[in-house]
Amino acid sequence: MTDLNKLFSPLFLSDIEIRKVIELIFFSYRDFTSGPDKVLDKINFGRAHHRVIYFVGKKKQITIRNLLEILQITKQSLSRVLNQLVKEGYIVVSVGKDKRTKNLSLTILGIELEKKLSNIQINRIKEIIKNADEKDINGFKKILYAMIDEKNQLHFNDLN
Repeated sequence: MTDLNKLFSPLFLSDIEIRKVIELIFFSYRDFTSGPDKVLDKINFGRAHHRVIYFVGKKKQITIRNLLEILQITKQSLSRVLNQLVKEGYIVVSVGKDKRTKNLSLTILGIELEKKLSNIQINRIKEIIKNADEKDINGFKKILYAMIDEKNQLHFNDLN
């Protein structure tokens, strides 16, 4: 195993050190999504489906507009994924406060899929951080939060 202390210079991060951080983000994200990817592949879904399922499950009666803001994708991209999720019974679309607003919510099938996918990632994180202390975990979360653009931090804050 790589000695993580050799990966980081605590005082000044050179471009080489920052490239290591980029690689850590890449490899950790790839491996973090690999478990759900296997489940999704079996039902002919991809990561876009996962993101939609996750955020529709996270925020009850989320509007299509709000979902587009969170995901930062085009209406066309969302439409393709959303239509498939609705057609296959994972999401239901209902009329919102006015006829122009569409609310999304998970069906029982959608709730089960969201739980299955999230549990894979929750258990992975629990396993990884079980030996970390509170300071390490809070430092990690602080860095991740700081990497989010200010506008998107508002979306994160709204969800949490």
